[in-house]
Amino acid sequence: MYNPYDHYFQKAKEQGYKARSAFKLEEIQEKFHLLDKNIKTVVDIGCAPGSWMQYTSNLLQKRRKDYQIVGFDIKDVEISIPNTKTYRQDVTDHEAMKKLLDENKIQKIDFIQSDMAPNTIGTKEIDAMRSFALLEETLRIYETMLKPEGKFVTKLFMGPGFDEYLMRLKKHFGGKNIKTFKPQSCRKESKEIYVIKI
Repeated sequence: MYNPYDHYFQKAKEQGYKARSAFKLEEIQEKFHLLDKNIKTVVDIGCAPGSWMQYTSNLLQKRRKDYQIVGFDIKDVEISIPNTKTYRQDVTDHEAMKKLLDENKIQKIDFIQSDMAPNTIGTKEIDAMRSFALLEETLRIYETMLKPEGKFVTKLFMGPGFDEYLMRLKKHFGGKNIKTFKPQSCRKESKEIYVIKI
């Protein structure tokens, strides 16, 4: 049964995270070790409410002082994190995104993280289609701005179009580099899954 105040909600509150989703990224990191000492520039697509940036910053602080995180969302994100800037920006506007990254002296990205989701209505097939449509709009950032050795983690919803989208990522980034993973901290009834480039 759905419980918005479950174990992960309470844990997020105790640890000062904005949302329980921080633990999804934590599980992904523990399994795939994406955020290593080589990660300097991080872009968070759909960064509200900010828990992924909190987790990433906490981790990177232990490894280097010169990292930077830039987050984008269509909502205002009020958060104070070291070496982190957020912008209210539609991520489907590629030119505006590029301009803001240029302002932050980011030409190529080491790591892209995205827990972005469309406005869901509870109908799994439609939610999945909306998710893929949104990702199609942002895929150019992954394909053109990620360093060749760069990594990413992005959320998808299982449903029509999933296999085709996965094949496109494998074709561009190499089949052996693309993994899928569903963290235990995802709600059991959720159709969300994470696609990871290692």
